[in-house]
Amino acid sequence: MSLLLISTILIIFLGASLPWPGRSVWFEGNKQKLFKYSFIFSIAITFSFIIFQSFQQYWVWQGNELSKNLLPPYQSANYFIFYIFTRFFAPYLISLAVALAFLFSAKILNKKCEEHFFYAEEIYLGASAIFLTSHPGWLFYAILLLIIYVLVQLFFAVKYSILNTQCLSSRISLYWLWIPTALFVIILMNWLKTLPWWNLLKI
Repeated sequence: MSLLLISTILIIFLGASLPWPGRSVWFEGNKQKLFKYSFIFSIAITFSFIIFQSFQQYWVWQGNELSKNLLPPYQSANYFIFYIFTRFFAPYLISLAVALAFLFSAKILNKKCEEHFFYAEEIYLGASAIFLTSHPGWLFYAILLLIIYVLVQLFFAVKYSILNTQCLSSRISLYWLWIPTALFVIILMNWLKTLPWWNLLKI
């Protein structure tokens, strides 16, 4: 999957989530629905690109004297199907499963706690970020997100302690961290792939 395409999708999410001046009341009132459709769109465009990559891989193999022997009629199609599934589809199918698990769990938790943990549209930002970082990228993303969140909590705790004031709200939202953290992981992706952990975790 093209890192440029993923970065572009994440930047669009980031731009949509920012509080631009002059934004319409209609947009503000429909953010949850818009981010929901954006999440679905990101899934559709990602798998469409993966299907295109699969055809591209087939044409490359077919045009090579050695690799064409791995394709029908020289070989069963099973090898090629297994290859593109593990290389292209599986990482995003796994991250999609994790994203959906997060989505439904967060919705249930939010409903029980009267939306204390997440804003309604924020859940779709988190699910989109998890999905687009793929597998095993989402694991690094989750760790980094947790580290950043703890650091933010510590920063505000120290700040209010020094100023000798009380925080106006005990809730520090992840709203502004979901997409920027995912973008940071995508930027680091080529370096992350060189780590021994990456090879151990990937399909």
